[in-house]
Amino acid sequence: MAKKGKAVEIIALACSECNRRNYTTKKNRRLQGKLQLRKYCPFDRKHTLHVETRVK
Repeated sequence: MAKKGKAVEIIALACSECNRRNYTTKKNRRLQGKLQLRKYCPFDRKHTLHVETRVK
C-alpha cells in the first residue's frame, strides 16, 4: 500500500532577472533548501538562474 501524505509537491521556477514564472516541476518535500536551476528565459532570450517559488 502507498503511504499516506504527499512526499512530492508541485513548484514553480521563477526567473531571477525578470521574476516571471516560466516553468513548473515536481520536488521531493524531504529535500532541503530551495531548488535553483539555470533554465532558458524566453522573455530575456538567454539562460538565467531560476529559483523555486510557490504555485498560486
